[in-house]
Amino acid sequence: MLRASPGLRILAGLWWLGCAGCTTLRELPPASYANVPERKHVEVDTKDGQHREFEFARFGSDSLVGFLPGLQESEFQEYREVAIPFDSVAKLSVRRVEWYRTGLIGGATLTAVVLTALGRHQATPAPPAPMPCPDLPCR
Repeated sequence: MLRASPGLRILAGLWWLGCAGCTTLRELPPASYANVPERKHVEVDTKDGQHREFEFARFGSDSLVGFLPGLQESEFQEYREVAIPFDSVAKLSVRRVEWYRTGLIGGATLTAVVLTALGRHQATPAPPAPMPCPDLPCR
């Protein structure tokens, strides 16, 4: 069985934590809908009460086209397109990484790892120093 060193395990844990991150759903103002031509993880509430969650969406000048995973299982991922005019959008939100919160959690985790390592290092007593001349008389 292959075992990783403790340092490698800690590094892998920190990498996993950084990739996971904290995300937050931010509402976009209507004036900025078309500022970016494509966005990932878009949620739309329409004025007639529908709620749609798109993996990604393309934005035009007056409407958006959201892409939902297809219902058929096949070798390739297929998507269904749903077009929604901006006039019928009540609320549009985009999921993004919250870097501040991710940094706080990552910093707290790194601090805990460092403090634990320092605590273990200081808890082990140093071996006693050998006598300079154990068997012979010292000159």
